[in-house]
Amino acid sequence: MRKIKKPLLILSWALYDTANQFFALNVVSLYFPRWLNIEKNSPEILYSLSFGISVFFVAICAPILGAISDISGRRKTFLIYFTLISVIFTMALGLTGNIFLALVFFAIANFGCQGAIVFYNALMLNVASPARIGLVSGLGRMFGYAGALLALYFTKPVILNVGYEATFVLTGVLFLIFSLPCMIFVKDVSPKEDMPLVYFLQKEKILQTFRRLRSTLFDSYKVTPLRNFLKAAFFGLCVVNAIILFMSIYIGKVFGLEESEIINLIAFSTVFAIVGSIVSGFISDIFGHVRSLIGVFFLWIICLLGAGLLHPPFHWLIGALAGISLGSTWVVSRALVIRLVPREKIGEAFGLFNFVGYCSGIIGPIFWGMVLLVFSPLGEARYRFACLGLIVFMVIGSYFLLRLRKDLAR
Repeated sequence: MRKIKKPLLILSWALYDTANQFFALNVVSLYFPRWLNIEKNSPEILYSLSFGISVFFVAICAPILGAISDISGRRKTFLIYFTLISVIFTMALGLTGNIFLALVFFAIANFGCQGAIVFYNALMLNVASPARIGLVSGLGRMFGYAGALLALYFTKPVILNVGYEATFVLTGVLFLIFSLPCMIFVKDVSPKEDMPLVYFLQKEKILQTFRRLRSTLFDSYKVTPLRNFLKAAFFGLCVVNAIILFMSIYIGKVFGLEESEIINLIAFSTVFAIVGSIVSGFISDIFGHVRSLIGVFFLWIICLLGAGLLHPPFHWLIGALAGISLGSTWVVSRALVIRLVPREKIGEAFGLFNFVGYCSGIIGPIFWGMVLLVFSPLGEARYRFACLGLIVFMVIGSYFLLRLRKDLAR
């Protein structure tokens, strides 16, 4: 019975990555920025600011709620609440043509989606054994990018024949459907059932949460390997967040591809993201998570150089490299988080990791938007400058990973 139950739990958990990718691809990466830029003629900086504001609020809430989830033992409760927030406001995007309202709805939907990831990552410990963390993390990302492929081909006829608004509504529905298995079957290991959630919102419990979080923050500062990892993650995720937000616009502006061609290229890239996700999980379990992440950062540098300097038909090669890099980044990073912290503080650790990711989600896209604004007289070339400028972030991140590797070797 246990052998039957474990695969079901892993599958249910991994399907949430599929659900999450419907939002991440259809809304964040592809159709919402194109709706703003093409249909509404809105500058990229407004989208950067909307995304940045949403992740700023998640950055404030995530570590605190992560600590509360550790104390209460209720990670799934938070997962459900944040998922429903994202689903509702994703569908709301399809009900307005006003730019301001759409940016507000997007910020709230992204807040819910990003917040849910904190608790989804922490729930991995409920379905994976310590020896298979990298593999299960890779399976999750594989299902996630499989979801991206489904999202592309489910919504392609809708976007081409009906329009962007209908696509947003469909994305919200698919997000909900594919998240249900995780919300139903994956359970909290030791929830304090006799204590209602509001118990942990009392003054004393809130103070206890802040003391616990402060301890984790200072402990992470004292533990050199974790400190260097968080620094490396910040610089690396600045690049990842900028690429995720603006890749569809970049493809259209720099490589001159039409809507249907952009969808095909992203689908092609997503196939390689699936390969990167599962292969990097195996590799990181065998050769070590730090060494694997250094390799991923190096691959990103090659990808950014190619995207900034090459022309069609090399966009297919760049798409493949970007897919492998993107899939591997999340797999190896979250496996490394689990290796660096004790089990009882995993919720806080992912809160801190996501805090770093959210800070990078503000800096990376705003850096991109500002470069485009400053070099706007240069036309298409400004996009290439923005892409090449991201290499600096990856080089700095690689430096901290090399320091991390040295720390762990002592």
